Amino acid sequence: MKLQFATQNEGKLAEAKRVLSRFGIDVIGLPVDLWEPSSGEIQTVTMEKLRQIRRMGYDRVMVDDAGIFFAAYDHFPGVLTKRVFDRIGYRGVRKLLEGEDRTAWFEGCIAVSWDGRTGLFSARTSGRILDPIPDDIRPEAGLPFNPIFIPDGETRVLAAMTPEEQMKHSYRSRALEQMAEWLLNQQREGFHLFSR
Repeated sequence: MKLQFATQNEGKLAEAKRVLSRFGIDVIGLPVDLWEPSSGEIQTVTMEKLRQIRRMGYDRVMVDDAGIFFAAYDHFPGVLTKRVFDRIGYRGVRKLLEGEDRTAWFEGCIAVSWDGRTGLFSARTSGRILDPIPDDIRPEAGLPFNPIFIPDGETRVLAAMTPEEQMKHSYRSRALEQMAEWLLNQQREGFHLFSR
């Protein structure tokens, strides 16, 4: 089974390939530029991306959106995660969280279009932001919060873990697994309809 992933983020694409290969799903990158709303929930943004990619004529395609949320702020940065980090970097995050609750969580959502049907899958990873954030820290390509996010039950940041350890804490991995099960069900149902 082949599935296109509309993303320009190589880190997300690599994780999707790794997770979905276990289900016999071959992920093919589709590097298109999609407009992202600057307000609303992660699920709303994900569905907007799916509408755009469908209007371009694609089916059997997935999109995703994700963000980090700080408990100290209401629904922030959320859907603005990439824009906020691009503008303020670690220095700004350090200032935002100075003297504040460091509790944080990643939330991600995947939407898929398969033969005209739509599936939507969400997951979350809870943890906290490193305190203090070192001055010399460098972002991980496409995943800038991995070097400062410590998942619940751990003492190390995500960036310090092996890929296998990271997968245990990956909200995206859990959402991808949910999607894979849905896709396999769609395929089975299609086969039964066709074979009647």
